[in-house]
Amino acid sequence: MAEKKDPSEIEIIGFDSIESDKYDRQKRIRGWDQKKITNARIMVIGVGATGNELVKNLVMAGVGTILLIDYDLIETSNLNRCILFNAKAAKKKKYKVDVVKEACRILNPDVEIITIKEDLNNIDKDLYKQYDVVCSCLDNIEARLEANNYAYYYNIPFIDSGIDGYFGTVQAVYSKMQTSSCLQCGISNVDLDLMWRKFSCTGQEIDSQNGETMEKMATLITTTSIIGGIQTQQVLKFILGTDYFDKYKKWNPKIGEPLVGKQLNYNGLTNKFNIINKIKDPNCWTCSFIKENE
Repeated sequence: MAEKKDPSEIEIIGFDSIESDKYDRQKRIRGWDQKKITNARIMVIGVGATGNELVKNLVMAGVGTILLIDYDLIETSNLNRCILFNAKAAKKKKYKVDVVKEACRILNPDVEIITIKEDLNNIDKDLYKQYDVVCSCLDNIEARLEANNYAYYYNIPFIDSGIDGYFGTVQAVYSKMQTSSCLQCGISNVDLDLMWRKFSCTGQEIDSQNGETMEKMATLITTTSIIGGIQTQQVLKFILGTDYFDKYKKWNPKIGEPLVGKQLNYNGLTNKFNIINKIKDPNCWTCSFIKENE
């Protein structure tokens, strides 16, 4: 049940403001600061299914600047779950970032969209320092870890998401919460074995050298919508709450605590969510070794 406001706390807003300000309803949320949202700069790596949902949400919320990094072209098989793509773009094999940028211009022309058509390995690493939050909507472990490592090193909040059919995950990393884990902490030997295999949701099945066939990832619009929404909420928590945390070493109760050191799991078959605490690896070369040896 929603908390009942004290009448004395309710700001009287004129009729013109209610009808003319597209951010009016979100400004009514306690702890909200639209100026912080407008001034925020967010890096989004991967603009496929979940990336579409995340970017769409950030644009609608009025985030000032969004950097899109993706070098893939749109395929027809993307169209069942990517709200910002279209059949014409798929037929012409347009770049995902270009089509997303154009769609965002229509949704909210006040938001600046910057695009980079490059493999993540090839970008200037100083770019990380220019953004307030880094988001991973990727389909392979190697790129996820690279984003995690640079974001951690530069003290930038990092939010990773993953989807597979009816299932999805969201996890946040923030180096200023030094006792919490990073993405690298949870990497197993099995994950390392799969490091160089890209699990893509488009194109042909991947045949490995030993004859093993890697299936394409199963994806569904309901899962991507839910996970994209949760990932967006984590971005907003960081934008609105990081200053408070840096000052008081705790998260603003009006904004809520992000999923730092935790992994949210969604199960669409059972209609359940659960959150597990991720254990910090004392030998992790990212969050244990790097910081101790700076």
